[in-house]
Amino acid sequence: MDPGTTVARRYEEVTPPMPDTRSTLDLPPGPAFMLDGDEELFVLPSDADHGELVGRGRCWFLPESPTSSEPAWLVEADGAIVARRTGTGWRVETDGPPTRTAHRPRPHADVTGAPFLLDLPGGELLADAFAGFYWGTMLPSVIERTAAKDYPDADGYVASTLASTYLGTYPDVDHEFQIKGRLAWGSRLDLDVVRRMIELQLRMMREDPTGLWRDPCAVQPDGTREYHVRRNSMDGRENAVMFLVTGNIEVLESIWLYVARTKDVAWLAARIHDVEGAASGIEEYIDAGGRLWGDVYYEDQVIKDGRETMAQALAVRSYGLLAELEDLLHRDDRAVAYRALRDRLAASLRDPLPSGWWDADELRFVDWVDRSGRVHDHIHLLANVLPVLAGAADAEQERAVEALVQRELAEFQRFPTFLSARIADYTDSEIGDGGPYDLCAAGRYWCWDAAYWWHRRDGRMLRDQLDRVAAQGAADGYVMGERYDMDHVYYVDGSPWHGAAHYYEYPCVYSWVLVHDYLGIRPALDVDLVIAPRLTEVGTVELGAFGVRYTHAADGFTLENLAGSPRTFRVDLSALHPGAPERVVEIAAGGAVVLDGAAS
Repeated sequence: MDPGTTVARRYEEVTPPMPDTRSTLDLPPGPAFMLDGDEELFVLPSDADHGELVGRGRCWFLPESPTSSEPAWLVEADGAIVARRTGTGWRVETDGPPTRTAHRPRPHADVTGAPFLLDLPGGELLADAFAGFYWGTMLPSVIERTAAKDYPDADGYVASTLASTYLGTYPDVDHEFQIKGRLAWGSRLDLDVVRRMIELQLRMMREDPTGLWRDPCAVQPDGTREYHVRRNSMDGRENAVMFLVTGNIEVLESIWLYVARTKDVAWLAARIHDVEGAASGIEEYIDAGGRLWGDVYYEDQVIKDGRETMAQALAVRSYGLLAELEDLLHRDDRAVAYRALRDRLAASLRDPLPSGWWDADELRFVDWVDRSGRVHDHIHLLANVLPVLAGAADAEQERAVEALVQRELAEFQRFPTFLSARIADYTDSEIGDGGPYDLCAAGRYWCWDAAYWWHRRDGRMLRDQLDRVAAQGAADGYVMGERYDMDHVYYVDGSPWHGAAHYYEYPCVYSWVLVHDYLGIRPALDVDLVIAPRLTEVGTVELGAFGVRYTHAADGFTLENLAGSPRTFRVDLSALHPGAPERVVEIAAGGAVVLDGAAS
């Protein structure tokens, strides 16, 4: 092996720098990722049009294939790094003496170099998918300083597909899951991207020309903002507004997650009026009975003209999160007002039809009620689990939802996760003019389905879902399609997926479900981190970006704080040891605690 080269194992080994003060390296072809910035980090991913990358500190060079026998290389230097694509690979120049480190073809580390470890039975499948999705989709989608650098709205501009189907960035819907995936990785770069995505949305809403604080469906490369998009049904008889309140509801959760992860209360305080503006864009469509008339929420090819259960439930949840943010800033009057609005929406949600959303005869929540009062319902999964997750369902409703989910489990779990148990029953007045595009599985549905299984403490279901998506990713080189129909009812063509190729959604949601739900490493406002795993096997987990390592063993649970300062953790081991109490522990820098699973 050449001088100045090491191989990364659990941790990167620090190697002596090469002796020259200015150095030139030649590396094999493949994707490259350059970091740039100091106080604020940016990543420059290579692509067909960007073969010269300039940054500082760190640049990664990966082989073309995720299964290559060749390593990936991390080049580090104290000063500037310039990488130029050549006919045979990359020519790399550094101002200071560089260090090279060899990694797996898709490194088990984030772009800043923080490693991760999943030492669990079958964990290699999960870990390779985690890395493959990050390096193959999530980082290449961050085009702020490459393809989008000359766009009017470059900061926070993240692509949804790398296959040129959709050229815009999509604040409504897509940003929610782009943000969750990056929060799951948690590196400085990923958190900076999340902040810029949120700030882009807040600015778009503040600059809404109607003054209604709408979050646009899309922001196009030329600066066009699609604030108002209507879509017709397949038979032309119905139409609905796309994502009328989706982005507003989502961004409140995104802001809570960002603040809970970073503890940046000063950032929140400087933007709280914009945050409240986003909330006002939801209130605009709430009637005197506490019903939100939000039209289409997630499914842009299902024509929901009216009040939709998903939107109502997620609004309940987001107003509760906003009240907690107001508490942080001691804005007591606003916190009280948002909790009152949350409670009013929740009360309406659990009311029976025709004024509410609960079908007392069928014992389930309906999907939507249109503006003519017609009920539409094909046993929609999220319409039923979200009221439970939002705390709006009463005990009887929660039991009925649990029974419904179990009864229809095979339909919902054809692939994580199908939106409805009766997709063949949608009519041409309910399906959009683009066809039955959304009557299948999608990452956005899986995200909340997984949250429900976390709520149920069902680690086996979470693990099964993760294994299936990881296996599908591995089979396709960790490139996922937009929608997974599994040749069921529609798109029966021998392919399990349809829509845009090389799409962001499953990679981001996979990362979120793995870290947030299965591994149970979660942000919180009142402690540094929550540790609430839903593991099915003993083993060790380490996430360097979070400064955490834990070991689940038959005789106890060891939690280590790898950070350089003391931190407080709220630990919930109830899924591993039924009846175990929730505990708050403070752990010194570099310290550890051992917890047993005994019930109090």
